Amino acid sequence: MVIEWLIFKVPPEKWEAFIRRDEEVWTAGLKSFPGFLGKEIWVAPVENEVVMLIRWETRELWKSVPQRTIEELDAKMGELQMPIAESREYQVGKFLH
Repeated sequence: MVIEWLIFKVPPEKWEAFIRRDEEVWTAGLKSFPGFLGKEIWVAPVENEVVMLIRWETRELWKSVPQRTIEELDAKMGELQMPIAESREYQVGKFLH
C-alpha cells in the first residue's frame, strides 16, 4: 500500500466547507479509479492545516490517474481550491519478523 500525504493551509472559517467540498469532488472522483482504498482527513487547529491521508493499493495505480482528471477535479473545488503546502509519499510494507 502507498500513502499520499497532503497538507493544505486552510483558514479556520473555511475548514468545514473545504472538507465537505473535497468529499464531494475529490473523494467521489477518486472512488472510480482502481487502486483507491480510502482517505482520512485530519485538522490541525494550531497550524491551520488540513491533512489528507489517501491510501492507494500501489504507486502505479495512484499515478495512473490522468493529469486531465486531476485538473478537472481541482477546477471543481472552485473558490475552495487551496494550494498544497506539503506533499509526501509513504510506502507501507509488510515486514517479516
